Amino acid sequence: MGELTLKTGYPVPVPEDFSYKWALKFNFSRKGKVILYTGALYQLIPYIESLSLYLMAMEKSDEGGYIALKLARNIPREIINKIVQPDKKLISWSYNVLTSISNLLMKSGIDFAYLYENDIYSGVLLYDMGDENRFKLHANKVFKLIKQSNAEKIITVDPHTTNILKNVYPKYIDGFDIEVNSYLELIDVNGENKVNGYPVVIHDSCIYARGLSLIDPPRNLLSKKGYDIKEARRSKKITYCCGGPIESIFPSLSHEIAKNRVEELSNISSNIVTMCPICYINLNKVASNYKAKVYDISEML
Repeated sequence: MGELTLKTGYPVPVPEDFSYKWALKFNFSRKGKVILYTGALYQLIPYIESLSLYLMAMEKSDEGGYIALKLARNIPREIINKIVQPDKKLISWSYNVLTSISNLLMKSGIDFAYLYENDIYSGVLLYDMGDENRFKLHANKVFKLIKQSNAEKIITVDPHTTNILKNVYPKYIDGFDIEVNSYLELIDVNGENKVNGYPVVIHDSCIYARGLSLIDPPRNLLSKKGYDIKEARRSKKITYCCGGPIESIFPSLSHEIAKNRVEELSNISSNIVTMCPICYINLNKVASNYKAKVYDISEML
C-alpha cells in the first residue's frame, strides 16, 4: 500500500480519472487562494468497499483473520485489479456528494479552485499504520501540489482529511502555512427550502467530535434547514465508532460494531445523518436490518 500510494497517489488501484471525474462538468479554475481539496476519500470508498468484501470472504476460511491480514498487506496489484469491482451506485453516490458540497459552497458565495488530477489521497492510512517515512514523502508531495495552485486556504470535505492536514501535516512538512477548514464550518444554508421538523439523528464522526471539536456546525446547519435533531445517548464528544477503521483487517468485527451503532441510532430516529464517507458506508451496510436510512449531511442540506 505504501509503495502504491507513493507511485500513484492512492492506496488501492483506481482508474486514472476517478478522483476528479465528478468535477469535469463544473469547469473550476485550477489555481486560486482558496482550494477545494477532497483528498479522494469519498471517491475511494467504492474501491475500498469492493476489496473489503473480498477480505470478509477470506476471513471466514479456516485461517481466518491471519489470511485476511496477509492479503490486505500483500496482494499483488495485478490481482487486486481483478478483485476490485466497485459498485457503480456507490461511485454515483460519491460523485453526487461532492457535487452537493460544491453547490453548497457556491451558494454560500465561496469562490474556490479545484486541483483536478492533482486531487490525490492525503495519506491518512500511511500515518495510521505507522509508516512515517512514506507518509512524510507523500504528505510533502501533496503539499507541493497544493502550493503550486497558489493556495492560501484549503477547504476539506471529510474528517480524516481535515484532521491530517490541520493537525498532522504541520509536524511533517517544514513551512506548512495553509489554513485548513471543513466545508461544514464555511457554508450557510440561509434557511432555504426548510423541511419543517423532519426528524434525524446525528452520528458524530469520532475525528470531528473528539479530534477537531467540530460538533456545533453540522447541528446548526441542520437546525437552520428545519430538521428536528434527536440526540443519541452516545453523541458529540462521547460518540461511538462506526467500525470502519478496522474493516480492512477484521471485516466481521467491523460489521458487528456497525450493527451495534445502527441499532442504537435507529431507536432514536430512522434517519441517520453522517458526515464521513467511512461512517456512511459502514453504517449503511446494516441500516436496512433496522429499517433505517443513512444519509451524508451534504445530501440533507
